[in-house]
Amino acid sequence: MTPITEPVHLDARHITDAWTALPSWLPVPGLGALPINAFLLKGREPVLVDTGLAALSDAMVDRLSAEIDLVDLRWIWLSHTDADHIGNLDRILSLAPNASVVTNFLGAGKMGMMGKGNPERLRLLEPGEVFEVGGHRLHQVKPPYYDAPETMGFFDEADRVLFAADAFGALLPGSVDTIEEVPEESLREGLVAWSSVDAPWLAQIDRGSLGRMLRALDALEPAHVLSGHLPVAHRLDTLTEIVRGAYGRGTTAAVTPETAVQVEAILA
Repeated sequence: MTPITEPVHLDARHITDAWTALPSWLPVPGLGALPINAFLLKGREPVLVDTGLAALSDAMVDRLSAEIDLVDLRWIWLSHTDADHIGNLDRILSLAPNASVVTNFLGAGKMGMMGKGNPERLRLLEPGEVFEVGGHRLHQVKPPYYDAPETMGFFDEADRVLFAADAFGALLPGSVDTIEEVPEESLREGLVAWSSVDAPWLAQIDRGSLGRMLRALDALEPAHVLSGHLPVAHRLDTLTEIVRGAYGRGTTAAVTPETAVQVEAILA
């Protein structure tokens, strides 16, 4: 693992013939580093999933432009409207004149209140609607935990790619390409630390309900698991086993309330 001392956007990493990760990392003092990822689906109608941190705008645009001509970008799937996911939305829309934003009714409303995006360039998905694009069918998936009610994950049945939005995010000692490079204890500690910031209620969740949600994801049998805040994973059961065993056992002291506020300020 490579220590992260300043925000950095790394080179694109190809996951399948169609899917590419656009990874960046943000140092979190005292806790390690947080992955902040966007993803690109290439093909007849390219789809960008999330737009990354505004602080790394130039690097994000450079990495994206190296993968496709921005004139060809057709869709921008927004998982939710947190700053680390829509940080470059307006800039990319200005550079990609044929792109429209894929979101839901609540996401569009929040974008409007924030003054983000263009209401004339929206594609609103109905609950449960399958988004068909360039030979891929993206089935909406509600992740097992999230920090914004408009959150939309998806499952691409063609490449068996699961995008879990913020779920399974982890604070890690340093940057890696895949979670297979992370020792199991570091991964467990990182998952718990990040959820203590992003979804502290997981400490109190009913373990039976959590187990049912995780089993539903396991049943999809994804070949690749994408998260906004985790290196690419190729086995979902590794993550679900850690989450199943770590949560619903009472309040965690992994991250103090003061530290959680500091991390949220860094991401804002």
